[in-house]
Amino acid sequence: MPSRYKPSLPKWKSDLSKGGGPGTKHYASYIACATDNYLEIYRKRKIIVPYFTFFLIGGGEISVILAFFVCLNQNNISWIAVIVPFIASILGGLVLYVNFFTFLFYQFAPASSPIRFNRKTGKVYLYEAVVMERMLTKLWPPLKAFKDLNKFHIKVYDWKNFNAVLLGSTVVNPQGGSFERYALVGVACEPNSYKVIEYIYIRETDCFTMDWDWICHFMEWNTDKPLDQAGLEYIDYHPRDAETFMQVKPRLKITSRKIEGLDKASKASSKEELAQIEQEYELTKTVYPVE
Repeated sequence: MPSRYKPSLPKWKSDLSKGGGPGTKHYASYIACATDNYLEIYRKRKIIVPYFTFFLIGGGEISVILAFFVCLNQNNISWIAVIVPFIASILGGLVLYVNFFTFLFYQFAPASSPIRFNRKTGKVYLYEAVVMERMLTKLWPPLKAFKDLNKFHIKVYDWKNFNAVLLGSTVVNPQGGSFERYALVGVACEPNSYKVIEYIYIRETDCFTMDWDWICHFMEWNTDKPLDQAGLEYIDYHPRDAETFMQVKPRLKITSRKIEGLDKASKASSKEELAQIEQEYELTKTVYPVE
């Protein structure tokens, strides 16, 4: 049975329901903070792998190019010995181009792009890099995408229009055997429809639907009660993560009044308080650039 969300993603495994499962801390290592009002989750990236891959592919590309020129200078050499490294250098260059784009993104983007879920107001606040949309939907990023590497948005969605899907792929172990790798991806839809506005990568997961169940439990179960009475545990920021959301990157100074208002709105304790904040800070849009 195909996904009900259109357009669907490659490697789609299943659509996830908002059933709301057990809120045990064992499955909440990716949560930065959980209070009576809001839940903030990490979306930390693996930094070492893109760096290692870039230099590995770059070294391989240089070796292939050198082999091509060496073959050109040889006498009585077969034309196949020249054509093969030439084609390999072109294919390697294309792979290096995509990897270079990823390398730059991981170099300039914040280490964490958090999401806040407010259970009192039914809102979702997403801190998202502009280029993430291209990285999820396009295999070969266009050259113009490079100018957006250090641009970010804070987006606001209604929880009722926010869903999730599970992606999965089979990874072959070089030493033998294989295993399944899964990723949890949020789905922001147009109101009262399954038409996708955007897919939002949340995290790789080894807990399958339990990560999503934790979020659903937080957003939908006993939202009028304190968190511990809703079957969940309070979670506080680790000291080194205390500046997430408003200052996820130390070199990025956020001075916009609207961004300050969004931070307050994402922590609002009621819809009435949210309305006051939105009026005070003129928060009438759904996408706000971070400058």
